[in-house]
Amino acid sequence: MTSLLNKVINALEQIVLEVTDTNTGTVQWVEGDGEWANDLFPQASNQQPFVINEATPFLQDFLFDAKLIWQAAENGKLRSGLWTETTHNNKALYLEAIAIKQEQHNLLIISNQREHFEFQQQTKQLAREVLLSYDRLFLKNEYLHTRLLSILKQPPEQSNILKTLTKVIENAEFAVLIASNDFNTNIENSAALKLFDQETLLSTQPSRPIEIILRLMQNQLPEYERILSTHSSWDGELCWISPPSTLKWLKVGFYPVKNKLNEVENWIIFANDISTIKHLVQRNEQLALQDMLTELPNRFAFLQTLEKQIIAKRPFYLLYIDINEFRRHNEFYGHDEGDKLLIELSKRMSAVVKASDFIARVGGDEFAIVLNNIDNQADGKVAIQRIIDSISKPFYAKNSASFNISISIGAANYPNDAQSVDELMKFVDLSAYNGKKNKKNSLQFYSQKMKDASHHLILVEQELRQAIKNDEFELYLQPIIDIKTNCINKAEALIRWNHPIKGLINPDDFIPVAEKSGLIIAIGEWVISRSCQIAKKISDLGFEIKISMNLSPSQVTDENLFSYLHSCINDNQVNPCLLELEVTEGVLVDDYSVAEKLLSNARTIGMSVSVDDFGTGYSSLSYLKKLPLDFLKIDRSFIKEIVTDDNDKAIVRAVIAMAHTLNLCVTAEGVETNEQLSFLIDNSCNSVQGFMFSRPIAVDFFIALLHEQKAAE
Repeated sequence: MTSLLNKVINALEQIVLEVTDTNTGTVQWVEGDGEWANDLFPQASNQQPFVINEATPFLQDFLFDAKLIWQAAENGKLRSGLWTETTHNNKALYLEAIAIKQEQHNLLIISNQREHFEFQQQTKQLAREVLLSYDRLFLKNEYLHTRLLSILKQPPEQSNILKTLTKVIENAEFAVLIASNDFNTNIENSAALKLFDQETLLSTQPSRPIEIILRLMQNQLPEYERILSTHSSWDGELCWISPPSTLKWLKVGFYPVKNKLNEVENWIIFANDISTIKHLVQRNEQLALQDMLTELPNRFAFLQTLEKQIIAKRPFYLLYIDINEFRRHNEFYGHDEGDKLLIELSKRMSAVVKASDFIARVGGDEFAIVLNNIDNQADGKVAIQRIIDSISKPFYAKNSASFNISISIGAANYPNDAQSVDELMKFVDLSAYNGKKNKKNSLQFYSQKMKDASHHLILVEQELRQAIKNDEFELYLQPIIDIKTNCINKAEALIRWNHPIKGLINPDDFIPVAEKSGLIIAIGEWVISRSCQIAKKISDLGFEIKISMNLSPSQVTDENLFSYLHSCINDNQVNPCLLELEVTEGVLVDDYSVAEKLLSNARTIGMSVSVDDFGTGYSSLSYLKKLPLDFLKIDRSFIKEIVTDDNDKAIVRAVIAMAHTLNLCVTAEGVETNEQLSFLIDNSCNSVQGFMFSRPIAVDFFIALLHEQKAAE
C-alpha cells in the first residue's frame, strides 16, 4: 500500500513532509521523491530530518503563517498559493504548499505546479491575443458605425440609401441590425440570422435577433431604462442561452441615430459571438474574474462582491466612475494610448483606496469602487477627493505630450439609498450620467432631489422639442451703439421662448438643457435662419444694421454649420456684411482648428466675427493673434465696477489698447450709467450695449427705434 501511495504522490509531483519542530522548521521526509524535490532540498539525505532555511525564502516565510495551524488545538489546513522558488542550481520551480494539522501530526505537502503554471502562462498569452482581437473588433465596429451613420444621415429623398445600407452591412463579418426608433428591424445581415439561429419546435415562432438583444439587455443591465430614456449608446457583453441549451457570450454595440431634434430615428446594433474567448478565459478562475487590460477585477467579480457586501449588511458607498470624453481621447491619441490611460488610471485609483475597499473595471471607460464601512457623505467625500486628486495630475502620451482628463463620479450609499444590487447600480449610473456632460471632474451623490431634477430636464427637453416644431421661439434685438456717431450700428440677436403656458422664458432657463440634449443645433439653425430674415427686412427698410448671432460650442463643432449658414444667406438674399458670428473665447481655445476653419469661411464671404465675454475664460492672446477676428466684447463683469474698482479700470484699459494694436474693435457689454460710458469714451472704446440704451426688444420695437433715430438726425 505504501508503495502504491508513493507512486500516486510521485505522479502528482508532490512530497509529504512531517514537521517535527515548528519553531525551527525541522521536517522529516515522509513520502514522494523526484528530481525537482532533490533540487529544492539538497540538504535532505538518507531520510534524515533537515531544516527548511533561507535557501528557500518563500517557503520559509510560509512556515511562519503555518505555525498558527500546527500549534492550534483543532485540525485545520492552510494553502500558500502558487509561488516561484529558485534552487541552488538556478532552476525555477513553480510550487504550492499546504500546511495540515491532523490530530497529532503536523504535515507539509509541497506540489510541483509546473504544468499548471505553464497552462496559466499559455492562457495568459491567449488572453493577450484575445485583447488584441478585441482591439481589432473595436476598430471594425467603429469604422462601420461611422460609415452607417454617414449613410443614415443623408437626405431622405436619396432613394438608394436602403440599397447602400444593405450592401455595406452584408459584407460585415459580424451581426449588424438597423432598426426603427421603436425597434422594428429595417435591415439585418446574414451574420445576424446565423448568430441568432435557434432550434425551436415547429409550433414555436423563433424570436427575432432584435427581440433577443433587447430582452438580454433588460434582464442583465441595471442601466437599461436609462439607456432607452436618454437615447444613449452602450457597448458591453451579454450572456444568451439559445434554445435548446447552448450558451453564447455576445459582444454588443447599441447606438442611436438622432435627427436635429435629438429624436431617435434609427438604432444601429452590432453583435459578435465571443463564446470561444470567454470559455478560454473561464478555464482559468483568476482570468475569468479579471479584466485583462488593467488586471483589476472585472464586472462579474464586482457584481459578486457587491452581492456579498449586501448579504453582510455592512454600510458602504458605491462609486461609479466614468471618464469624460474618452472616445475623443481615443480618436486623438489612438487606441493604444487609450489602453495606456486606462492602465495608469487604474493604478492611480488603486493606490489611494484602502486595502479593505474594492475597485473593478466594469466597462470600457467605467470603474466601480466599494468604499467599505462608510455611512455618511462627509467621510465619503474625503475618500472620493483622494481619487479626484490622484487623476488631476497630468498623464503622458508616448510622445511625452502631457494631457489631463476629468471623470464623473456617481455615488450611492447602502443601506440608506438602496438595499439591492440593481437599485444601487441604477442610482450610481444615474448620478454619474447627470454629472458627465460638465466635461469637468464632477461628483453626484444620489438623492431624490437629483432624481426629480433629472425628470424635470427630460420634461423640459420634450417641451423644447415641441417648441421647435411649433415655432414657439422669438428673436429679440439689443441695440449696440457706435460711440463716435452715437447711433445704432449693430444689434445682438437674443432668443426668447414663448411657452404656451409659462409665457416668455429667458435663454438662461432653457439653453443649458438644449446644450445637454443636443437640441441646440436645431435651435441654433432657427436663430441663423431668423437672423437672416430680420437682417434682410431691416436692410429693405433702408437701414444698414449688422445682426450679431451667438454660436454655442456644439454649433462651432458642427461640420454642417457653414453650409447651412451659407444656404440661409442665399435663400434670404441678404448681404453677408450685415451678419456677425459671436463665439466665446473658451470655444476658440478648446476647438481651435475647427473654429479657425469656420470663422475663416465666414469672413471670406463678408461676415464679421466677434469674441464674446472676453476676459472670463482663457484669455489666450496667441489665439487672438492667429484667428480671423473683428471685434472683442468686454464682459459686463468688468464694466459693472469700472468706476470704483482700479483693477477693473486697468483691465479694461489694457484690453482696449491690446485690441486696437491687433486691429480689433471693442464693444463693452452691460453699460448702465453715464459714469461707465464716460470712462469708455475716454479710453477709446468703439461701441457699447446695455440697459442704459435699451433692453433686448422685439423686432418691431427695434425697427421703430431705428425710425426714431433717423427722424432725430
